[in-house]
Amino acid sequence: MQPKAHSEDTSANWCFDPDILPDAILVCQLDGRIILKNRAARDMLGDVMNGTDMIRSVFSSWHRQLVEREQADNVVDAIMASPDMKFSETLGFSNGKTYERQTRPIKNQALRLWLLRDVTVLRQADSDSAMHQSMVEADAARTAEMAEQLYMAKAELEEKQAELTRLANTDSLTGLYNRRRFMQLGNDAATDNRTGENAVWVLMLDIDYFKRVNDTYGHGAGDTAIRDFAIIIGNCIGDDGFVGRMGGEEFASVLPDATVDDAVRVAERIRRRTADNLSRCGKQTCRFTTSIGIACTQDGEDSIEPALARADKALYSAKSFGRNRVVVMESQHI
Repeated sequence: MQPKAHSEDTSANWCFDPDILPDAILVCQLDGRIILKNRAARDMLGDVMNGTDMIRSVFSSWHRQLVEREQADNVVDAIMASPDMKFSETLGFSNGKTYERQTRPIKNQALRLWLLRDVTVLRQADSDSAMHQSMVEADAARTAEMAEQLYMAKAELEEKQAELTRLANTDSLTGLYNRRRFMQLGNDAATDNRTGENAVWVLMLDIDYFKRVNDTYGHGAGDTAIRDFAIIIGNCIGDDGFVGRMGGEEFASVLPDATVDDAVRVAERIRRRTADNLSRCGKQTCRFTTSIGIACTQDGEDSIEPALARADKALYSAKSFGRNRVVVMESQHI
């Protein structure tokens, strides 16, 4: 180690050249990009480092020489998905070599340190019973720790994946399905019900004079009205179907395997509860109503889009007839 010269400060700052270390050192960013590799790392990893500066690619190539590769790949994936993880493991290669790999985050920096050490000679020193027993116990402890860390990493990854899926399928303001996910589920319902006794009924709903709500009370009140409206629709639909926000103040619902009476009964329940609702935003309160259009799928339709178009036309009629009403599209062809 070489001290940095400083004429007055007695607490010298020390630095060192990583190329003088006998063990292989790699430092990567949290996205896996390698920013430092010492001479021992270049010598140890050799050709596997050519053409890439990503830690996963380097280790993936190196793991091809392992006796058992799958677990080593999984360990690297789990570590890179968990920035705070510390880990140590032993790797046995088909050429008889044994390496110890340790990794930990670098404190207060978005970086990760990897240490690779050739422990082949130590692993072969079985004649020393005390050393052998110590290594066996250390391996057992590391194996138990690895199993626990992998379990926790897997649980965390599954939780993150579930959250990503929820975010991809959900409207952020209301918590309902977004338009893309609603259309997927609607098309599935139309396909599944082609041979059913009843039809798939579709409701198109929006808030009457919504621009007036925004202009009078402000956009915060408008958002509150949309959230309250979403809650009313969801509570009225319940387990009979599903709801999605199509955009702005417009919503849609699908009632699989229902009758026209079922659809009208649900729509009227939504209309009445909406008219009775009093939305509050801070010290302000406002009331609003809804218009609802209803239509159903037809024989041979395996998509929900034609029924949505018919329901949208019925919604337009409800607006034309004075709003705050439910209209059923009697003619199913437009």
